[in-house]
Amino acid sequence: MFRTPLTNGFLRTASAAAHLRLFVLVGVVTVLVTRAFLALTDYPKLGGGAGKGGLHISHTLWGGLLMLAGLLVMLVFTGTASRRRGAVAGGVGFGLFIDEVGKLVATDGYFYRPAPGIIYLTFVALTGLAWRVTRTGCADRAVPSGATRAASAADTALQGILCGLTPQERSEALRRLRATGEPATEVDAALVALLEAVPERPAPRPDPYHAAARRAYAWLVTQVSGTRGLVHVVACGTTLQAGVLLVAVTCEGLTGGLAGETQWTAIAGALASSLASLVLAVRGTALLRRDPGAALRTLRAALLVDLLLGQVFKFTINQFSGVADWLISLALLYVLSLQVTHRQATRPQAPVSPTALTAR
Repeated sequence: MFRTPLTNGFLRTASAAAHLRLFVLVGVVTVLVTRAFLALTDYPKLGGGAGKGGLHISHTLWGGLLMLAGLLVMLVFTGTASRRRGAVAGGVGFGLFIDEVGKLVATDGYFYRPAPGIIYLTFVALTGLAWRVTRTGCADRAVPSGATRAASAADTALQGILCGLTPQERSEALRRLRATGEPATEVDAALVALLEAVPERPAPRPDPYHAAARRAYAWLVTQVSGTRGLVHVVACGTTLQAGVLLVAVTCEGLTGGLAGETQWTAIAGALASSLASLVLAVRGTALLRRDPGAALRTLRAALLVDLLLGQVFKFTINQFSGVADWLISLALLYVLSLQVTHRQATRPQAPVSPTALTAR
């Protein structure tokens, strides 16, 4: 019988990374939709006015209630469906809650200028957590421990008891259970019997619209990753993005446009991160001809400096008008990541020398 002394009973579900990403995505969309709606409706106050004795129901309250609802769904019900619904409800609730962080940290209230930067930094931290869970989950699947593979199989079997398993789900669970090649334990044998005994559910019929969207996305990925000229577009875009802020701040300073500015810390941080990103982008562009691999890594570093550090200060300065700049940086990083993946997939394998074969 295996033991799990290092986990103390905490084992990640197979869908942990996917549900974390769903939580973050729903939270980001909730913040953007809430800000857009309030701006279009001139910031109405639910419940009346804000005068003396007036009733105002802040959407922080609704956010807390939705986070509670998501938590209760995951505590009371079991299975992947409950975790997915809990992630959606919790994401909406967290988005409503964090949108009013200005009221919680400053007397300026909802329009506290650093609030967008704080919100962005919060979601960056959550995205980093989801990335970490994804990497750890991939490592666990590559070399699964006895407890991990048994718990994953048990989770799938439990879902099968509730609503059945498709043939693909059953075979995948059995494959994970036997992935290590170690001698089967009594628990393994019991889980195999359970997986084979749960009712079968027919595979869902493919949605033609979903299938068409998947084919279109696959075609787009193939075109983007296979077009080497896009690397130069990404290099130019990264360089321009970093340089535009430096030029804009310089012009504002020379013309007196910064006379009434109060967020000097954010301006200094944005300038420093833009300068670092610009240096990396110029170096990456210069390396494109000599060393494409190093150029891609340097350009990715330039975009990561902007996304992980620079955008925090830009949101503080520009408020939510900086969303367009953020989306451009994300698009550039995505195109660059596809190029890196394509380069790694098409890299020729080094030939194995006869000496190495003899040593084996």
